[in-house]
Amino acid sequence: MASQPPHRKLLDPINRLYRYRIARIVAEKLQFTGVTPNMITVFHTLVGVSAAYLVFNQHYVLAAVLYEIRTILDCLDGVLARLKNQSTALGRTLDTIGDGIAFNALMVAGALRMIRDFPTYNPYLITLVVFAFAFVAAHCGTVYHLMRRKLGSIIQMQVDTVEIEWREHFDQTKSNDPMGLSKFGFMIDSLTIRLVSEEWYKKVRTRRDHPEWRTKALNEAALMNELSQITRVGEFKRAVRATSFVSDDNIFGVISLCFLIQGVFPNQIFPHVHPILVAFGAGFIYALIALGVGLHYLHDFLHGVYRD
Repeated sequence: MASQPPHRKLLDPINRLYRYRIARIVAEKLQFTGVTPNMITVFHTLVGVSAAYLVFNQHYVLAAVLYEIRTILDCLDGVLARLKNQSTALGRTLDTIGDGIAFNALMVAGALRMIRDFPTYNPYLITLVVFAFAFVAAHCGTVYHLMRRKLGSIIQMQVDTVEIEWREHFDQTKSNDPMGLSKFGFMIDSLTIRLVSEEWYKKVRTRRDHPEWRTKALNEAALMNELSQITRVGEFKRAVRATSFVSDDNIFGVISLCFLIQGVFPNQIFPHVHPILVAFGAGFIYALIALGVGLHYLHDFLHGVYRD
């Protein structure tokens, strides 16, 4: 672990262990084919929806397998985009939407299954509890991708790709976009930046219309890179370490592991608690802890930099 470059440590441990390795092998075979990253994104979305259908029908082991395949495919579209030099802000927005569809499909399937199995419980209460989990998990996903992109680009290139993409989305909102994807991406990026750090959001917004915004952003990223290696080393390392655990893939992993264990041992593990309630409960607890810790350490680093 210590010998790995810092940007590798931004990946969550399971992805780092084997998912990205598998994705790289597959991507190299697809590099010179007509398969595009967006095709992979659509496919892993469909796999996620299919897994949710299996959860509703209580095929928990097969659902866990499909969710693992979905997660590997989710790694694959990014790796393939970099190999083919097809990384775009639109592609990342589509990936975010695909992840959201897959996760929300799981939430809906789980809620409907529990409503059917617990007819005496208020269905609105079950829906509200599931919605609370989905809300926290969605924040985990958006915060993770923002943290990884920001810290990773500062480490590797001394640029802030988050602000660059935020600006791209802003510029695209002025053009004709019938699907509204640019406005959606701009709104998500803005809300997430503000959630992570109000100081950062104010700086980004203040120089939005400045003609030298790119120069200012590059200077700030270079300063962050320098401080991360000199005076803010501890804060930066803690932010990197915390980022790897915020990953929404980890939430999927916790839920899938619960489904797998309960599918293999249906009567031995929590025999009096609904399997979906166990899986969602474990995912919810993980998401709360990871989000809180991740935001705390990233804010510490950013606040220290902006204070300097």
